[in-house]
Amino acid sequence: MRILQLLKMRAGMTVGQLTDALHISQMGVRQHLAILEAEGLVVHYQEKQGRGRPPHVYQLTDEANSLFPTTYANFAVGLMHEVAKFNGPGFINKVFRGRMKAQLEAYQLRLEGKTLCERVKELARIRDEEGYMARFDENEDAYVLIEHNCPIVAIAEEYPHVCEIELALFRQSLGAKVVREEYLMQGSHRCCYRIPKPTE
Repeated sequence: MRILQLLKMRAGMTVGQLTDALHISQMGVRQHLAILEAEGLVVHYQEKQGRGRPPHVYQLTDEANSLFPTTYANFAVGLMHEVAKFNGPGFINKVFRGRMKAQLEAYQLRLEGKTLCERVKELARIRDEEGYMARFDENEDAYVLIEHNCPIVAIAEEYPHVCEIELALFRQSLGAKVVREEYLMQGSHRCCYRIPKPTE
């Protein structure tokens, strides 16, 4: 499961990278990968590079991705289709906005009285608890919120507007500018948000 989690978070890794991350032998890593490949959870390809033998890069299959939290996505999407039939597509956006309002109140209770850095860290913890496999990072100019999983991906594929509402939720919760730099819906393996640090 740890190998699956690492591949989920990094999109693709070599045996050497997995060995370093797991602190076990390369032979041990290869044995685990062979089992995962046999079960249809992992595939590998050769990474093109300059000289030398190209390394094998391992990544998850769609079947493996289905092991991570999805919060009964198919049921939720079907339910929304039925609601839209009776109330029109605009009603779904009202539902999303109502949910965002409730989330905003809950988030703000946990973020209140904290610095921006502390708010971003706490938001990452909240999102991780909600199944987004979220983590906090930072660089010289910005704080970074990274989400490696999307429990509502099936809903977002049907109703992309939910992602814009989520972005607004982050901005209002943090009281700061939030820029989405990587996006699962546009082919990335994660969603990544940059929050510029306050200038003096």
